Amino acid sequence: MSTQAQKQQQTLDTEQQLVELLKEHPDILVQNPSLLAVLEIPHQSGQAVSLIERQVGVLRDKVQASEKRLRELMDIARDNQRLAESRHRLAVNLLGARDLDDVVSIVLDELGNELGADFSAIRLTTADEEKLNNKPEFFIESNTEELKAFSTMMDNRKPVCGRCTEEQITFMFGDDAEQIGSAAIIPLIAGEKLGLLALGGKDEQRFNIAMGTDFLTQIGELVSAALAVHLEYQ
Repeated sequence: MSTQAQKQQQTLDTEQQLVELLKEHPDILVQNPSLLAVLEIPHQSGQAVSLIERQVGVLRDKVQASEKRLRELMDIARDNQRLAESRHRLAVNLLGARDLDDVVSIVLDELGNELGADFSAIRLTTADEEKLNNKPEFFIESNTEELKAFSTMMDNRKPVCGRCTEEQITFMFGDDAEQIGSAAIIPLIAGEKLGLLALGGKDEQRFNIAMGTDFLTQIGELVSAALAVHLEYQ
C-alpha cells in the first residue's frame, strides 16, 4: 500500500473512531461548549460556518416553516368561519322566504356574494305544464334530454366542482356559457329530484376540483328543503 493510501486509510479510521466516540458520548458537546464555536460545517453558500451557527440557521428555518403553516391554518380557520356564517345566514333567510321567487332570490344573492360567483342559475324539474309556462326561467321539463348529462351527480347526490362538461355548462348558463371559466353544480334533492343549482366564475380557478364539497353539499340540502316547502303550494 502506498504512503498516500495509508494516510487516507488512517484518516478514515480516525473519522470512524470519532463517529463511534460521539455515539458513545452524545453529550460531549454539552460538556465542552467551546467546541461549538470552533467546529465548522460547509454551507450551501460555500462558506464554512460554526456548528452553533448552523444549528441557529436550522432552527430559524424550522421557525419560519412553522410560522408559515400557522398562517395557512389561520387562513383556513377564517374561511371556515366565514362559510359557517354564510350558511347560518342563508338558513335564517330561507326560513323567512314568502314564496318560491323569494327562495331563489335569497339563494342566488347569498351564494353570489359569499362564494364570488359571477353567474348563478337554478333549474327545477317538473311535468306541470302550468309551471313550465308561467316560470320558464326556473322550470324545465322532467324528461328533458339534456338532464341525462347530470344523471350521475343526481344519483350520487354530490356537487361537482371543476369537472363540468361543456354540455352541462351550456345547459345551466345558457347565453353566459362562453364566459364560464369554472363552475360548481349542486343537485337539489328532497325526497325526490327537484333540480340543479349552478355557480359559475370567469376565473378558471374559482371553482376547481381541489375545492372541498362539504359546504356545497350542506347548501344543497338547505336549498332543497326550502324549495320543497314552497313547491307544494305552487
